[in-house]
Amino acid sequence: MAILEAYRVKNRVPPPGIKAHSTRAVGASWAVHHRASALQLCKAATLSSIHTFAKFYKVHTYASADASLGRRILQAAVCGQPMQTSRCLDCGAEVGGQNHIPHRGFQNIQQAEDRTQTGHVLGLPERQGTVLAPDRDLSTPAFIVLRLLTHLSLLLGSEVELQTVTRIVKPQVPDVRSFLFRHIEKDLEYLRNTLGKSADDTTTVVHLVLNQMLSPDQRGQWPVHFDETWSTKESRNGWEKHLASAVIAPVMRSLDEVLVSMNDYISKDERISSNPIVRIVYGDPVKSGEKLELPQNSHVHCSKIWSCRERISIEYVMHIVQQKNGKDDLPLLWKFLENEAELKMVKFLPGILSLQKDLVKRFQNCRAIEHETIQDFIRSIHSGGAQSLMKKRIEDFLLTWNNLRHSLQTNGEIKLPADVCDVVLSMDSKFTYLLPRRQGDGLCATALVSYLIALHNGFIYALGKYTANEPKYSVKSSDVTNLHVINYEMEKDFVPIILSNCQYTLESGKETLQEFDFSKIQQQIGSRFFQGKPLITMVGLPTIISTQDRNYENLFMDVRKKLEQISLPNSAIDFISKDLNTFSDVCEAINIVDVMLGFLSMSGGDPEVPITKYIEDILQMKDQSSAHVLEALKRCYLKNTIALWQLLTALKSAHLLRLKRDPFADVDKVYKIELDKEGRQQLNIFLEQNGTNVFLLELHEMITIKLKKTNSPEHLRPSWTLREVLGPLLDAKNFSFPEMEEDFPERIVLGHCIDAWKIAAAKKWDRL
Repeated sequence: MAILEAYRVKNRVPPPGIKAHSTRAVGASWAVHHRASALQLCKAATLSSIHTFAKFYKVHTYASADASLGRRILQAAVCGQPMQTSRCLDCGAEVGGQNHIPHRGFQNIQQAEDRTQTGHVLGLPERQGTVLAPDRDLSTPAFIVLRLLTHLSLLLGSEVELQTVTRIVKPQVPDVRSFLFRHIEKDLEYLRNTLGKSADDTTTVVHLVLNQMLSPDQRGQWPVHFDETWSTKESRNGWEKHLASAVIAPVMRSLDEVLVSMNDYISKDERISSNPIVRIVYGDPVKSGEKLELPQNSHVHCSKIWSCRERISIEYVMHIVQQKNGKDDLPLLWKFLENEAELKMVKFLPGILSLQKDLVKRFQNCRAIEHETIQDFIRSIHSGGAQSLMKKRIEDFLLTWNNLRHSLQTNGEIKLPADVCDVVLSMDSKFTYLLPRRQGDGLCATALVSYLIALHNGFIYALGKYTANEPKYSVKSSDVTNLHVINYEMEKDFVPIILSNCQYTLESGKETLQEFDFSKIQQQIGSRFFQGKPLITMVGLPTIISTQDRNYENLFMDVRKKLEQISLPNSAIDFISKDLNTFSDVCEAINIVDVMLGFLSMSGGDPEVPITKYIEDILQMKDQSSAHVLEALKRCYLKNTIALWQLLTALKSAHLLRLKRDPFADVDKVYKIELDKEGRQQLNIFLEQNGTNVFLLELHEMITIKLKKTNSPEHLRPSWTLREVLGPLLDAKNFSFPEMEEDFPERIVLGHCIDAWKIAAAKKWDRL
């Protein structure tokens, strides 16, 4: 109303849809106009993401060209389009763009999307941390009561539709009723800790809420618009807020007075009042003048011994701070209380990083991981001390993952597949979950470390805002130690701060009152927990770049720039194929060649140097390499390195076929169409006339490099003829194979390429 009045006084027409929040948008817009960076805007406006600014604080003006220019400046600052070009750390492909024009394949991060899962996804009740709902604007007791009512409803529903309720729970549990009952017990425990009441008083609170729900005043008073399935997050949150304000808030508003009257009522209930224990628990016999045969000089002669003083817990302190409007007045303390269940996991970050660095050293160039489970890996460590240390670090990793997995799904910067975050990890889980990678199971380890670093940095930024001092220094992820991270113990560090800033007031005939100095508590938490801690950068983050994930296309391009490359002679191909006649020998040879390619792409070399000499003298890998593998490679020179890689990878795929395993499991099925009888005949005629080696190796390289990408069918259509796809690729390498253009059957398309290669491999294998 004040804004509308200001427009009226100035005799101006207010813009359509203007709100009080629009003043913030105007301020942010002018900040952009005066060249404030997007990051400065986020910090000043306490926004978690620039995408929040883009969505909620764009000002649309309509008056002038200057306004249009300002709008364009604003859009440029927050549009989310790239301003610079770089290369992917894994594959070397160009990413980003220039002047808000992205490269092909660029996608905006959808930070504001609803990633809430359907169904019951809380997991086991024993694994839950502090209960909070930062995105729902609900008080902690109201949120806990809502969760309790949900679990009670599901338990009641299981009596009628057991299978339906079982399907709602994700992941499914064998005994859903026992599972829900344990959740109800946990909800009552959370409610008891939050309110600081006894178990009996907490049960009474739940009965009061249920009674309020059945009140006739609640009928017909549901102005919230939502469908029966609560299909949107807004409708779900709206329903919860209305239920909390209409049903739960009236009970909580005068809770202490109501509990006193309720306990007095219970103590006078004729059905149980004859029991002296009941009168002691729910009343004060001495105060009421009742005569009980209890020793007067004993502590148990009155109900004070049975009463429950408010307990000091995170939930209880959150409840008191929330009642005193601490979310706005005590931002650092509220952020700590709200995130404490996750923040206490940050202390495990140095150990997890050390674990990942050790795993990178062990498995960086390993093509095949032989450990199936985490337990298998631990057993493979024979040194007692090393095994104990590794086991401790892995246990910390598992504990941290199991506590944060749902937060990673909803709030993590790295988006994980939905089903991954449902997995509770244990020593019997797949070992690959521990290996830090940028895809597959290993993405879990990378996402966990990224989330812990962001959590730590978020509090360092919050402290800087609270004290008006920007963080002064930072450390790399590779250098993080226990001294660098936020590290505290609840009972040893936090509770003493609360108790030292609590004052008790005792009045005769009344309950003991306690008052907290939350300003001092906030100050001491900031100085003891966060002061002096550095920001942690992502530089040096341990990552295993698998050889399967390397961009060999760019790697080969770099090698060819450094030294000339030619094909292997047929005699060398046959010699190597016969000598490396086991799968393990081929894998070992591939590992050696991968190391060579990495070095040659950076430093080059003499093309005429024998490969064995390079391995022994330059790479110093003679002791790590089998003698018979080096013997098989003695006919090759550095100028044959890429051709040798072609041969070895093709041999590996051929061995996998012989072992009844699919070497092309990660290739899209659209390329796995089987050739008909006529197509097989034409292909065999072509191979008989022109030989198998060139076709076999070049086609395998194309499959490995081009078709194992997730978007391959969009760029290489299966309906294209294999001749018109493979021919240009050979021309780009200046490789002459005119028979491909002249004689290769047109009926064989790219969709047949896997089957065509298998036919050629079988033909070659039979000859050997």
